[in-house]
Amino acid sequence: MSTLNATVGADVPLVDPGPDVPVVPVHRRRPGVREDEVSRFGDLRWELAHLEHKDTTSTKAFLWSNFPASLRDPFMRIAWALINISTPDVLHARLGARSRSVVSASSVMTALTGFRKFARWLDARSVMRLTDVDQPILAQYAAYLGEKGFTDGHDERQLFALTRVWAYAPHLLPEDRLVMPPWEDPGAAIIDFLGDDFSRERGENKEVVIHPATMSPLLIWALRLVLDLAPDIIDAHWAWRRLKTNIRPRDAAAADGLRLVRAYLQHLKASGGSLPAYIGSTGQHLGNHWRADAADERPLINISFLAGQLGVTRHQVEMGLLELGPDFGGLTVADGAALAVDVTGRIDGDVWAKAIDFTEAQPLAGHLMTAALLAIGYLSGMRPEEVLHLERGCCIQEEREAGTVRYRITGRHFKGVTDEDGNTLPGGEIRPEPWTVIELVDRAVKVLEQLHDDRLLFPRSLTVRTLEPAAAEIRAEGLNPNRFIERIKSFIGWANATATRLGRPHELIPADPHGPITLRRLRRTVAWFIYRRPGGRIALGLQYGHVGSSLAESYGGRTKADMLEILDFEKTLALADALAEANDRLSAGEAVSGPAADRYIAAGNEFTARYAGGFATKGQMKALRNNPRLQIFEDPQALLTCNLDPYKALCDPDLAKDTKPSMRTPNWNRCNPACANISRTDTHMQRAHEQLTQIDTDCADPYLPHPIRRRLELCRASTEKIIEAHEAAAGRTADKDPT
Repeated sequence: MSTLNATVGADVPLVDPGPDVPVVPVHRRRPGVREDEVSRFGDLRWELAHLEHKDTTSTKAFLWSNFPASLRDPFMRIAWALINISTPDVLHARLGARSRSVVSASSVMTALTGFRKFARWLDARSVMRLTDVDQPILAQYAAYLGEKGFTDGHDERQLFALTRVWAYAPHLLPEDRLVMPPWEDPGAAIIDFLGDDFSRERGENKEVVIHPATMSPLLIWALRLVLDLAPDIIDAHWAWRRLKTNIRPRDAAAADGLRLVRAYLQHLKASGGSLPAYIGSTGQHLGNHWRADAADERPLINISFLAGQLGVTRHQVEMGLLELGPDFGGLTVADGAALAVDVTGRIDGDVWAKAIDFTEAQPLAGHLMTAALLAIGYLSGMRPEEVLHLERGCCIQEEREAGTVRYRITGRHFKGVTDEDGNTLPGGEIRPEPWTVIELVDRAVKVLEQLHDDRLLFPRSLTVRTLEPAAAEIRAEGLNPNRFIERIKSFIGWANATATRLGRPHELIPADPHGPITLRRLRRTVAWFIYRRPGGRIALGLQYGHVGSSLAESYGGRTKADMLEILDFEKTLALADALAEANDRLSAGEAVSGPAADRYIAAGNEFTARYAGGFATKGQMKALRNNPRLQIFEDPQALLTCNLDPYKALCDPDLAKDTKPSMRTPNWNRCNPACANISRTDTHMQRAHEQLTQIDTDCADPYLPHPIRRRLELCRASTEKIIEAHEAAAGRTADKDPT
């Protein structure tokens, strides 16, 4: 039968493809896909990755063999329509519609999985035809989803998949059509079916922040690899590659290969050398696989290392070793196979490893790539796909007339990138305005450019291949973001093992209570750190304020300043917490001192009066964030609260100039004790007394160097003055009218 062989009227063809009809039309196919590679309608495996154009694309197959047989044919025709026919106008006309005329690969997969879930539910109730499905049955299915306890977003997507079936009805055979779902009735609301707790709130502000106890040491280890250990790992990786490349394939064995092996082994015996061996998990795995006798605990000789050194085949090395006999002719076996690389990287003055083994080179290169990814993704605010599409030469250093230096990254972005018809461009586009990043990001980019020769900074070629992909599978040049969940987990395992080996228990990375570290969580987490840890440092003296400034420059001039929205969200939450804490202190009767004491009291009272019980809407959050009277900033390590008025701030005289109001924050590292924005409470004085106690403990050490003792004594005198000034103003409390 033809693809569209029946019609209703003259203009609306009905979908009934033949078994050999391609699933993906030519104009939507991934560049380079051959005609014979495209799935056919009659196949039970549809490869939807042929719809994606990204460099990070991987197999996205839908298996119809897992679909209830009674409903498979109609839903296959519906799915074909979804891919090949433009979205019906009825979906564009829905309230708050965000539909496109062309459905993306991920949306197709979501719809198909929704079809399968619904079909299985129908099959379990002996409903074998879509024409037997009425509105009460659809309402029952919606109730079923609600009872299963899925997320609101999941439930809405499942129901919208059925809405698509109804919308495509004019293009479908009569037996493939579905009645209008009850949730699409003009007088209905989605909460009528998914419950009063239903919420459409989604996006990056819903991502869970990586716990600070996890993120801080994770970033320390990532930057340590990028800044300190990268040269050693890069040298080892290239040495490993040279050895691997030098191994001759069996069908191209050198005629004198066995002679070379014999001569080398004789040289080892004469010189007292040792045979290289596999170590660690690799040696254990290979030993378990190849040893015939389980009781044999002899080290497994690293045949690949020897073959690479001599430029022969592995088989020729094996033959040479067999000639030596079971005891290898009396040759000793080394503890590993160290690469000819000088290890110079240091951690607190100590070399981090005696040598890098042949079996460690490739995993270490993978860890370095993961470390660079964490550094770039976290410190730039870029989305995962944007980072993974960065190419060699993407980052340049830009010197400006004022003498300042900026690092600029040019690359692709995807979110909100559409064609003239409003359809998402599957390959994205080069971002018109480059990202502004800090120097550490530039360092991470340069490390990756030295690590390999590929076009993409994060290529699939830099992975450990365990199994070759099946012929039907798709593996693009770049790595998929989901692949890094396990890579980050592996990196954390290596970092913890290294911290333990080097006796650095304070640098262990604990497990995050919210589960695996994903790339999507990095953007939300860096925003949290910018506003919650203003006095904290990333590493090597780098302040989070520098990151915030670069993010503001990267996104400030964009119409869709999405990263700034995340920063605004975190700033609002931080403000709310600081104001709530201020109210708690005032309610407890704490005294308030300092030139901004009246403003502190007024802010706490206004917050309580206007926002008691919380704030949820975007309008309320924006009002709080932009209220100049409520700009209260707390640093857990500081002995003060900053009641920020940018026109009075001594930490940064330019704070009130050319800066988005929501991005104005105090510079804690340049805090001036004479500033008019300072207020202090009894809570701060408690911290001050704790600081005095610690100073006394430190000064009690008879071996304390004199310069440090003198510095502590000056700090003690300064802290005592702060306490005296607060006690002198103790008559000013929360009960006093600030006016």
